[in-house]
Amino acid sequence: MQVDVDKLVAELTARMGDKFGPVMAEVVDQKIKEMGLDRVDRKFSVFPGAEEASGAPARAAAFLRAAILHSEPIDGLVRKALSEGSDGAGGYLVPVEYRGELLRRLPELSELYPHVRTVPVITDSGDYPKLSSDVTITWGRAENDEITDTDPEFGHLTWNVRNMSAITYMSRELASDSNPAIVQTVIDLFSEAVAAERDKMIAVGSGSTQPEGIYSASGLTGIAVNGALSYAKLVEIKYALARKYHRNARWVLSSANLQRLTGLVDDNGQPIMRDALVAGETPIILGKPFSVQDDLPDNAIYFGDLSQYLWFDRQRMIIESTTTGGDTFKKHQVAIKIVERCDGKLALSEAFVKGTGITG
Repeated sequence: MQVDVDKLVAELTARMGDKFGPVMAEVVDQKIKEMGLDRVDRKFSVFPGAEEASGAPARAAAFLRAAILHSEPIDGLVRKALSEGSDGAGGYLVPVEYRGELLRRLPELSELYPHVRTVPVITDSGDYPKLSSDVTITWGRAENDEITDTDPEFGHLTWNVRNMSAITYMSRELASDSNPAIVQTVIDLFSEAVAAERDKMIAVGSGSTQPEGIYSASGLTGIAVNGALSYAKLVEIKYALARKYHRNARWVLSSANLQRLTGLVDDNGQPIMRDALVAGETPIILGKPFSVQDDLPDNAIYFGDLSQYLWFDRQRMIIESTTTGGDTFKKHQVAIKIVERCDGKLALSEAFVKGTGITG
């Protein structure tokens, strides 16, 4: 059913009075803009629930639920209307509800990101305090002697927000003919790409125009393998890490190195890679879990505590779409865009050890 959205909003806000009416009008208007509807679209919008509502108050209530609350059972209808849509509805838009779905799906697709520490920030740059050296305890002080001074040293980790973004265009004919699969496919692709890119940055980010990964971080203790991986070298790498980081430590390696490890045995002829002790968990290497990241070079392997890697979250990934911005209206296209603002750095280099020079 075609409905004059502006008229409905006016009727709704009028009934709410001078105190709440303007506030509600502003909220509804913002939601309409998020849906990518221009003035013409608003005049002839189709929204779920309107065809079942009789009278202006009922239609206004249906619109409010669909545009703002996304409440069941309207949710499914909203998704269908915005993805299958019609020319008068402003195009085949990505539903607002999918933003939440994307954020829920990202950890499931990631190997590294779920294990790092996320730090929400409200500015584009700043310093994060860290302890550079600990206090020292002394013994043997005689009665009335002075207590030996100890001075913990504090430093800081500087972060600067980087922009991760992508945009894609598709003809509205394609969206119409392929709906609803094509919209969901684009959402899935963006979701997987962002998850993969986060992991890539945590692993090998350069730190210049992007976050700094553990591969690029300075100060890590290095164990020279200089040849094929062996049981003895893996033990050396593992115990080169300070014991206090072992509780949360895991191996971070490429698929090629994982394959090399599957055939290794310890001094008793037992495989160093074992099945998980609890159903649903991953196998373990020398008693510790592992994460695979194929952007890492095959000549290095890492062992450490990913919770000491900080991911500075300025703006969690958002997804927007339009059929009127830029040339999309002229070309009869729909544009879908993602943007995330973030940075990432290893807070303590002593929390990781690397094995280098691996050749087989």
